Amino acid sequence: MNKFKKQLTLLFILSTFSLKICLEEKSFNYSEENFELSKEIINILEREHFIKKSFSSIKVDAFELFLERLDPSKSIFLDREVRNFLESIENYPLEKKSLYTNLELKKIPRSFDDLDKSLKLAFEAFGIFQDRYQQRHDFQTQLLGDIKTLNLRQTKKILKDRSEAPQPRNLQQLQDLWESSLVNDVINLNLNGNDLEEIKNKLSKRFATSLNYFKKTKQEDIFDIYINSVTSIYGPHSSYMSPKRTEDFDIDMKLSLEGIGALLSSDGLYTTVQSLVAGGPAENSNKLNAKDKIVGVGQEDDEEITDVIGWRIDDVVELIRGPKDTVVKLEIIPSSSLDESHTKVIEITRNLVKLEDLAAKKNILSITREGKEYKIGVIELPAFYMDFDAYKRREYDYKSSSKDVRKLINSLKRENIDGLILDLRNNGGGSLFEANSLAHIFLGGGTTVQVKTAKGSVHELGDRRGFQIYDDPLLILVNKFSASASEILAGAVQDYRRGLVVGTDTFGKGTVQKVETLSSGQIKFTESKFYRVSGGSTQNKGISPDINLPSPIDVEEIGEHKYLGALVHDNIRKTKFKDFDRIGSSKELLTLKHKERMSQSSIFKNLKEKKSWRAIQDNNIWVSLNIDKRKVNKERAEQELLSLENELRREMGLETFQNYKEFVEREKDPEVIDIDEAILKESANILADFIEYSFQPVVVSIESTG
Repeated sequence: MNKFKKQLTLLFILSTFSLKICLEEKSFNYSEENFELSKEIINILEREHFIKKSFSSIKVDAFELFLERLDPSKSIFLDREVRNFLESIENYPLEKKSLYTNLELKKIPRSFDDLDKSLKLAFEAFGIFQDRYQQRHDFQTQLLGDIKTLNLRQTKKILKDRSEAPQPRNLQQLQDLWESSLVNDVINLNLNGNDLEEIKNKLSKRFATSLNYFKKTKQEDIFDIYINSVTSIYGPHSSYMSPKRTEDFDIDMKLSLEGIGALLSSDGLYTTVQSLVAGGPAENSNKLNAKDKIVGVGQEDDEEITDVIGWRIDDVVELIRGPKDTVVKLEIIPSSSLDESHTKVIEITRNLVKLEDLAAKKNILSITREGKEYKIGVIELPAFYMDFDAYKRREYDYKSSSKDVRKLINSLKRENIDGLILDLRNNGGGSLFEANSLAHIFLGGGTTVQVKTAKGSVHELGDRRGFQIYDDPLLILVNKFSASASEILAGAVQDYRRGLVVGTDTFGKGTVQKVETLSSGQIKFTESKFYRVSGGSTQNKGISPDINLPSPIDVEEIGEHKYLGALVHDNIRKTKFKDFDRIGSSKELLTLKHKERMSQSSIFKNLKEKKSWRAIQDNNIWVSLNIDKRKVNKERAEQELLSLENELRREMGLETFQNYKEFVEREKDPEVIDIDEAILKESANILADFIEYSFQPVVVSIESTG
């Protein structure tokens, strides 16, 4: 019997065996409570969401997203199965009868017949997923049992990311994918220093644990995936939160979560760091970054790291959480890794995220030009924070970002600064009240932002009168992680021509969410949208700086525009606002001088080279299943990256790294100027140019809508 026939025979045996197992296990059907809750959610979305969409108009897109979330790697469902499901949803006739026999006909209005059909098909699709999951487990486990016979020197290649790949057309193609995936896992672990026996033990344990967690799936989990696929079509910030997730959300909002301070997401295989909480343990550790993948979790006293690849995200979070002052070990694939074969273990001490950890901080940078020194004050603001409870109690000394910034500005004034940088990099927003209060520090009275509601009405936010405590040269420093309230403040300063905005395009979150309590859990949805005083929305597009600075962040891969269903950028009428005319016609001159410095900077030239090199690596979307080629490619890439790093160190007169391992396992190197510090220093240089050549200190006109 040839190899092909053996494979088909094995697949038939496994299919029969798996079908028997799944028939003996629990099957899932949606309940009347699921149906009623879905109606409740859809009614709210259709009536109150900023974007008006009927369920009938989005039902196909929602179901397609549901299938993608079940099978992000396109390794479970066949092409014909996906097409059949979507065609069934699309062509379902609106009839006055239920396809779910446990529901009484009188309880199903005509407009919700297609919801009933969609829920029924969602649970049917999960039934197929359940069978195939077991088949894949059995197939890969059997291959792993005889690991020495696996061909690790194939001519085949696989995609790094299969999210955009076509679905397999038949079971044989599925089986080929499962085998290729296993071979890739074996190669990754081998290149990371594991021998075959260690690989066999690790993968066997991973597969068994993943299956065990999968078997814990409950009816509510399936419903949660489906209904959140529906809400996601309305926008990325609309979601259903079950009672358990509502409890977690309340904990997060009160900033009392004992953990590491990281927002996590899941792609079905890996748990990925989406962002870090400002002032949290993870951010303060300088060990964890956005886009890092968490593949293992261990506790302080445990020698063994628990493999969490394929785990449900709530179970991963449960392992990471723990009492403050205890240590959690995370095995991560760093976002900067060349491939998934490189992992490292980091330790983070759990703690509470407190207002004190978010507090604004000041600093002074000295810039010397032809014998003249410019003292540039810097205020780093990680979030727009406010102690709402103390404010409601009318305590005079309640903690807030605007009060802290006022104190710091007054302190810097006493030190005779020549200009001020407000550093909003990585500031994801916070209190809108605080954003307004901070704007008045620099603008005095006036509108800060316009808000358009779901009903179409527009109202202005901002005090008619305000006390401007800082009227001297100002620069707002932003990056791709500056969002929401940061964009409101930066946009107002830019529109009023009060100061320079420098950095990269910002995140582009220009929407407001509302949370409503349901019969079970809560729903969060977008109810309004922010617009600048000049009329443009901050949504999707963000704030474009007056002067662009280099950034280590891949700005094209991050931002609101990358989210499914993100609301579009648009414009409304501008409103009345002052024109401080502090910028004049200086941007062209300031940009020219900035570029001259960039061309002479070793750090920024090296950053440009590294980003170009990284882009070449990322453009290679294929992975070889030949371990020899993988090893050669990995060693070559490591040497290229090491050479780029050592080239910079030599130019700066610093000791070079002897090998790649020494380079990647280093702690933050105090000898090398951090790229973030270099960006801050260049901002100070731009502000010094601004002061020297073009700062205009007089309000010259009033602009109105006419």
